[in-house]
Parts: sequence; structure tokens; C-alpha cells
Amino acid sequence: MKIDMCIFDLDGTLIDTSTDITSAANDMLSHYGLPRKSVEEVIGYVGDGVVKLTERCLGDLKVDFDEAVKLFREAYTLHLLDTSRPYPGVDEMLRTLNSVKKSVLTNKPYGYTVKLLEHLELSSHFELVVGGDTLATKKPSTEGIDHILHELEVDRDKAVMIGDSRNDILTANRAGIVSIYVTWGFHPQARIEELAPDYTVDSPDRIPDLID
Repeated sequence: MKIDMCIFDLDGTLIDTSTDITSAANDMLSHYGLPRKSVEEVIGYVGDGVVKLTERCLGDLKVDFDEAVKLFREAYTLHLLDTSRPYPGVDEMLRTLNSVKKSVLTNKPYGYTVKLLEHLELSSHFELVVGGDTLATKKPSTEGIDHILHELEVDRDKAVMIGDSRNDILTANRAGIVSIYVTWGFHPQARIEELAPDYTVDSPDRIPDLID
């Protein structure tokens, strides 16, 4: 591939946020006297933003939903930086890709995203960050990819979307750009295969090899 732009998902791709998201979800659930959920359960709900995550955690429970979302946001603000770390090899991978433009496209709210990237000293790698509340729509809408390509003046055939979820691959497919599925994230490969990502990688150091 001759690529000028790498567009990265955040949770499950660049950063392991699973424990801190689960802590926030369990704080919210405990407010309603509900049993705690495991990391495996909670990360299965991740990928469509805070509102959908809260909805999936609550299931059929009838509560003030706006209050529940607020409780989750407040709890996640407290837990945001507890244990979240880049996956092994991510920082080295980003440094190796110094000849291409890089951006983040995530359904996580922009404020949380920027705080994480700054705290983990990753923000300098990215020319542009697009969160789930930056634009009118979020993945799997192509609006985020279209916005990034326009702002950074990159041709569609020179861009790649890299992520661990169905939304990442589906968004890339709809936008007509190359997709790379990463296996170390939150979403198992069996859920992704039907979308036929262009490439699958098992470690971050494989990404620069593909790009070059």
C-alpha cells in the first residue's frame, strides 16, 4: 500500500481502557443496586458511544436514563486515567509511522479522548482528533472519515482505517478506504470476518510493514 494517512480507532486499538470503563459502569450500576459486571461483559458493550454503553449495561431496567448517563459520565471522569495504557508496541508503531499523517476517529467523547492522549503522551503523534461528539454523526457513519480527509487534504485512495471493531471496518468499507483489523482489542475476530477487512494484524509492529 502507498498510504499518506492512518486513521486510528482509540479504545481497543491504541489504548486498553477496559478496566477504567468497567469501573465507571459498575459505579453507575451500584447506584441502582445492580450486580457488578465483568470486564469481558462491559467491553462487549463498547463501540457506539457513552449513551449506548449505558443502555446496554442497564438492559431492561426502568430508570431515569438521562440520570444514568450522567452518573456514568461522572464516574468515568473519575476513573479515566486510573489504569488505561497504550497497548504494548503502540508508541513505537506510531513513531515508526513518522512519514504519514495520523488521526484518531473514535466514538468516545472528544474531551475524554484528548485527556487520555495527552496523559499518555500520545497526542503529539496526531494531526487531528475526531470524537463521538465532534460531528453530527459517529461511526459507522462516514462523516468522520470524510471530515478528516478534507481537513488534512488526503486522497481517499491514500487513507487507511485501523481498528478493532465492526464499526471501524464497516465505516472504512462505506467510505471506500482500506481497512486494517487489529486482533488485540475488545472485539473478537469472529465478529469481524463477515465484513472482510482488507488486512488483519496481530501486533502493532505489523502496521508499518503494511503501510510501507
